[in-house]
Amino acid sequence: MKILGRPRQWKNDFTAMYDYQDIKELDLSVFLKENNLRTKEDARKGEFLISLLTGSINDIERTGIDYPDTVLEKIRRKIILFDGDQTRFIFDEPHKDSVIIQGLAGTGKTELLLHKIKELYLNKEDLKIVFTCHNKILAENLRERIPEFFDFMKVDEQIKWNEKLWVMSGWGSKGDFNSGVYSYICSYYNVSFERFSYNTTFDDVCKRALQRLNELINFEECFDYILIDESQDFTQSFFALCKKVTKNCVYIAGDIFQNVFETESVSEVNQDFLLNKCYRTDPKTLMCAHAIGMGLFADRPDKYMRWLDDKAWEACGYDVKKSEGFYDLHRRPLRRFEDLGNTGIKNIEILSIDRRMYVTHILNIIEDLRKNNPTLRPDDIGIMFLENINNNYKLANTLQRAVGEKFGWDVNIGYESKEKRKGAVFVSNRNNVKGLEFPFVICLMQNNLDRDLQNRNSIYMMMTRSFITTYFILPDDEKNVIRSIKKGVDFVNENGYLHIKEPDQNQKQMLNNAIINRNNIYKSQHDIVEEIMDKMSIEKSYRNKLHNIIKTGYKDELDSDRLYEIIKTNYSLMN
Repeated sequence: MKILGRPRQWKNDFTAMYDYQDIKELDLSVFLKENNLRTKEDARKGEFLISLLTGSINDIERTGIDYPDTVLEKIRRKIILFDGDQTRFIFDEPHKDSVIIQGLAGTGKTELLLHKIKELYLNKEDLKIVFTCHNKILAENLRERIPEFFDFMKVDEQIKWNEKLWVMSGWGSKGDFNSGVYSYICSYYNVSFERFSYNTTFDDVCKRALQRLNELINFEECFDYILIDESQDFTQSFFALCKKVTKNCVYIAGDIFQNVFETESVSEVNQDFLLNKCYRTDPKTLMCAHAIGMGLFADRPDKYMRWLDDKAWEACGYDVKKSEGFYDLHRRPLRRFEDLGNTGIKNIEILSIDRRMYVTHILNIIEDLRKNNPTLRPDDIGIMFLENINNNYKLANTLQRAVGEKFGWDVNIGYESKEKRKGAVFVSNRNNVKGLEFPFVICLMQNNLDRDLQNRNSIYMMMTRSFITTYFILPDDEKNVIRSIKKGVDFVNENGYLHIKEPDQNQKQMLNNAIINRNNIYKSQHDIVEEIMDKMSIEKSYRNKLHNIIKTGYKDELDSDRLYEIIKTNYSLMN
């Protein structure tokens, strides 16, 4: 109201009436150009009106009304407008028992699910709605976000937790049937609950529960809607179980990039809503991150490369053009970036550096960013490393001291704080950066690029955290590999699309086989323990105590089964 004025005012300023007979012979684009708004400020107000009409949510305190001057402020304060698929997903009533939403990182899947929950929640009084994901900690984070989102959306109705709305993980615990979808189902239908163990997979548990439900007579569904976030973490058996117990519709939202690489039949990517417009990351950054993660910049196809068929490329949001044995892969420009013009800023910079000079180069990058961006804040920078090894943790501690001494800035060690903090440079391992975004990201790795799928996917994930520039620091050992990556990145920066040589059929067969090899993943003891406690649904209040027990008595133990037994024994004593 403060910015746009009362409706009578903005109707006079932003609408006009014409006789159709007077304009029907004109080209519509010419008509619109001749009747364009006079100033950038007026155009910005017009975008706010469109955002309100389409249900797009823009916080006026963040976006502001003044037209921003610098590239950083233009992108940071850009008004986001939903596209047709997003708007239909929020407001359309489903006509099937499940709706699949596929999207790349940064396409706003979780935000759309929150909008859908709001619409469903206000629709009827007696609905039972579930919002779920695989991880218990992520579920707690989502539970905290919903009241904030409802407040922002001016929802006056009180949230009826565990009566009208549930937010819980996939598995849950036997002691609290509201802690997980599976645990609720077991309690509601009197199905035997199976606890976590390394001999029992969640896939098997869901299959047996579904078989038991199919045997029940006079079966009635216990929920009206289930919304699943990060669906790539689940198997088909969980989706089938959710469909069985849901009266109206199950919404299944996942990361299409992960879905493609986590399955053997990559051509079978089917969705009802395809969200391949990444609102966080410039299309050039996304293309380079895909190419580096998939090994597409190699001089010739080799064992490190991965490939998709045409249908899967298109599902990932690419327009495919073929010519003389090459694939030209284009992405359509997005409104957050397309109207900036030629800024001269590189979206991706590949840096080949001696490992001993990593800290010095990172400090130099930060110094250049401060000079070129007068409004830069410490929390505009995210620094993240790939490998969970001592050298990287030592580097993080060194950076914390060095950044404080040189710039007077605080540094937030993300793998300790588990959050993003205002006014502090963010430094973390790859495990704690999912869902975050920064104007500028500095990624680094100590080892050379290998064929490990988890590492490749993590590189893609880290690089796509930025919405202006990603700096990717690699050791200077493999000069030929780095040279080919730089060549590919420079081509994308200059031409705006990927130009990739198509592998022949024999090579494609070899590349598909390489996707399956995913076993050589290094994990720290801390990460293994966290994963075990996630699966056991151990509460936050017990986690630090269990970590201290293991650090004190079993500091060199990395065997998952052994750590599970240790945690299980000590957790039972605490209860």
